[in-house]
Amino acid sequence: MCLVAIAAVAQENLAIKYTVSNRDTDSGKPYSYEMVLVANPQKSLYYNTESLFCDSCNSTPEGKAKLHEIQMKAWRVVQPDGTVTLDGRKLGLAPEKKQFLYVSKDYTARELAVYDRKGDGLFHYTEPMSEIEWSIMEDSTKTILGYDCIMAKSNYHGRTWTVWFTTEVPIQDGPWKLQGLPGIILSADGGNDFHVDATEVGSTSHPVPDMYLVSDYEKGERKKILADHEYYINNFESIMAARGIKINADGSTSSRPKYDRCRQAWETDY
Repeated sequence: MCLVAIAAVAQENLAIKYTVSNRDTDSGKPYSYEMVLVANPQKSLYYNTESLFCDSCNSTPEGKAKLHEIQMKAWRVVQPDGTVTLDGRKLGLAPEKKQFLYVSKDYTARELAVYDRKGDGLFHYTEPMSEIEWSIMEDSTKTILGYDCIMAKSNYHGRTWTVWFTTEVPIQDGPWKLQGLPGIILSADGGNDFHVDATEVGSTSHPVPDMYLVSDYEKGERKKILADHEYYINNFESIMAARGIKINADGSTSSRPKYDRCRQAWETDY
């Protein structure tokens, strides 16, 4: 997706690139990745572009076969004896779905929908946008990417968020689930190494993207999905053992640390 200098946002859709920094939900190690928000006053989608591309390919048999062909050409190594293996060092050479999160916001219905992989399954749920209540600190200002921004805070689902938003962009949205301020959120800090920062603000003539493979996601309730995910992480080895799968060939345990929701979960109120 090409981002161009923002102008006439009313005629085109807003497009923002964000760098997200937090900790891996499995290992707890810090890492960062890129997400995109495409929005207009009626709706928006927050997603990873490479994941959306892979999902679009996998939505048809022809596209799925072509994506597999591209990946195998990039990743495989033919050994001297003729056997074929995959080289993990080459994984970045072909499109691959690494981020499973999508957040879709419907401003007419005042509702957002979350689609994500949790535990060993794909799930989705909805919630009203009114669940976020902000306190605006009008005397706290700074400039981000050339935009004058104002600070706001909210305690949302167990995590205190400090965000910076600008009223110079006439759309009330933001990264992840964050929204409800009189402008666009360009930076968000949820504590414990949870950061979302805009790196590019522009507009696009493309429509807000549609999700693919929506039927693959099982509908559920937010708190139960998050609690089940934590149980899955903390009991992963025993769950795999019950399926006849050994994590280590010698049968030893991996001594994986317990899941720390304060440092690994976006929401801690479940």
